[in-house]
Formats: sequence, structure tokens, C-alpha cells
Amino acid sequence: MIAGEASGDLLAADLIKSLKYRYPNAKFVGIGGPKMISEGFETLFPMEKLSVMGIFEVIKHLPELLKIRKKVINSLLKIKPDAFIGIDAPDFNFKVEEVLKKHSIKTIHYVGPSVWAWREKRLNKIKQQVDGVLVLFPFETPYYDKYDIPVKFVGHPLANKIPEKPNKTHVRAQLGLPVDASITGLMPGSRMAEINAMADVYIQAATILAQIYPEMIFVVPCVHDRAKQRMQQAVSAFGEGLKVYLFDRQADKVIEASDQLIVTSGTATLEVALYKKPLVLSIKVHPISYWIMKALATTQWIGLPNILAKETLVPELIQEQAIPENIAQALGALISTPSLRKKQIQAFEQQYIQLKQNASELAADAIEEWSGLQRER
Repeated sequence: MIAGEASGDLLAADLIKSLKYRYPNAKFVGIGGPKMISEGFETLFPMEKLSVMGIFEVIKHLPELLKIRKKVINSLLKIKPDAFIGIDAPDFNFKVEEVLKKHSIKTIHYVGPSVWAWREKRLNKIKQQVDGVLVLFPFETPYYDKYDIPVKFVGHPLANKIPEKPNKTHVRAQLGLPVDASITGLMPGSRMAEINAMADVYIQAATILAQIYPEMIFVVPCVHDRAKQRMQQAVSAFGEGLKVYLFDRQADKVIEASDQLIVTSGTATLEVALYKKPLVLSIKVHPISYWIMKALATTQWIGLPNILAKETLVPELIQEQAIPENIAQALGALISTPSLRKKQIQAFEQQYIQLKQNASELAADAIEEWSGLQRER
């Protein structure tokens, strides 16, 4: 297995649990994060090496990424695994899958790339690289069917992990937060490029909100020590007097404890929606990355809750719109306008029902079928 970021680490760890139950003697190796490692996974390189966001950023780190990929491929060819599962990270994993498939190793890609958003023709090549694709959303399967690629909708594992009725009071007590306070979560991302781009902006937006709501508390989950240090810098520079708590990881608890959140794009927007929490999406990427992505995009939204809803349910403040004043205004509207808040929550409840499948078990079923593995129990 190869996972490239925190969301992939979570998906893979759950899948490892399901596979370990079926195959108690199985070994798992590749590149993974702390959740995978806690399940007995052997990682050949730190997962953070792959956590590079945006086209420009990837180009900058390309020599190192290519070196890592070559070493991993060589290691896996020596091991000759029964199956290889690439967890997201399509630019990295599809090449690995292509080489392994040529050597008769079964290859499965978990989390279909966003062919529904841009570059559908990629599926012509993907068909040559994989033996099957596991997708998280029901609207994805027709694209793969059209190109005759084995595909299975497994739902989203986050929907299984998140309680139908989040317990805000209980989790606030766990985190040492006031039960009755108005709490806003700030989620500046899991990659350092995102965090560096958004940390100052988010803290400045929080400062504006605190002027309107003096008792408001802000909570930030920090994916690692570097992220925490960067957020502390932002608070020191722009958040004087701000009531802000920085937590080591614990993103799920921070979301559950919050009344509303400001979030970068990606899986975090979906996680917040599945907790049925109102949110505003705001992100900046490198200008060249943004220009290329905008030119190739075939959907008008970047937030998964909006793509699922097929409407602008969640405000999306991107690039030049991602300024503190706009973010504070958009979140303030969600706080002060019950109808806006209710519309988001009702849509999120429907998305929760739609995506709550037994994802890891369904994924394990498909992997068994496509790879021809014989179950041990």
C-alpha cells in the first residue's frame, strides 16, 4: 500500500483492519502514516515526503519524489505482493500500479481520481494501470463503467466513523472547553503548503469575528509539530487577545466540539459536513497551480459538500477572495442567519445517509474478488 496524506492514512488503516481479520497472517508494506503503522504496517519512507500540494509545489519536489517512487517500486518488485493498493495520491500511485501490473501483480486504486471534475480521458490510461478502482461517491461509477474499468462504490469511511448525532457537550469536556461557549473551528489544512498559505489569513479572520463576538473561542487541530509552530506564529503576529486553543491532531474532536468552522478544501470539508456543522471553505494555492487547475476544471465547485449537493451550499472563497474580511463576513452570515445554517445542516444530513456504507468491508470484498485472494478464515 502507498498513502500520501492524512486522509489516505485513515482510509488505509481501516482497510488494513478489515483485511487482517480475513488474513491474520498478512503483512502490509509500502508508504504509510501513523494510523497505518499502528496497525502493523511497515513504511519504507515517511508519508510526509509525499504530502505535496499543487502542480508548482510538485515540480519543485519532483526529483526527490521520483527517487522515492523508483526505490519503492524496486522494493515491491522484490517482495512480489499478492496485491498492491494505491490509496489516493494518483500522480504517484498510478505509475507504481502501471509497473507492478506489467509484472503480473494485481493493482487496485482506492479513491478514484476526480475524473468527474477534470480530465475524464485519463480513464483510457488508468484502464491499463489497474485491475479495479474503489470509489467513495455514487456519482463516480458511470465514468468507470463507460471505460469498462472494474469499479465499486464503497461509500466514505468517514461516514461510518462519525456518529449520527454528534455529542458536542461530551467532547468539549474531553478537550477542556467551555460547554456553553460559541466555538469556531479553524482547519488550515494537513499539508505545510496549505498551512503556510492560510494560517495568517485564518487568524486575522478570527480576530475580526472576535470583535463582533467577544466571547467566541477558536480551536485549531494541528497535524504535527511544524503545523503547530506555524499556527503559534500566526497567533503571535495577528491574534493578540484571541481566545484560541491549539490541539495536537484530534481534528475529529475539534470538529465535533465546534459550532461552525472555516476549512480548506479536500476531505476536511466532507468530514465537517458529515458532522453536520456549518462551514465556510477558503483556500489559496500557488498562482500557477490555480491557473492550470482552473483551465482544466469541468465542475464549478471545489468543495465536496457542494459537488454532492450540485449547488453552492457552502461559500467558497478561493485565491483573491480568500481574505480575512470575506471569510469573517461569510461565517458571520452563517452564525446570524438561521435559514442559511439550517439549509447547510439539512443537506449534510442527507449526504451522511448517502455515504454511510460499510466502506472498509466493501473495499475488502472487491480486493478479494479482483486479486483472487483465498480467505484464511
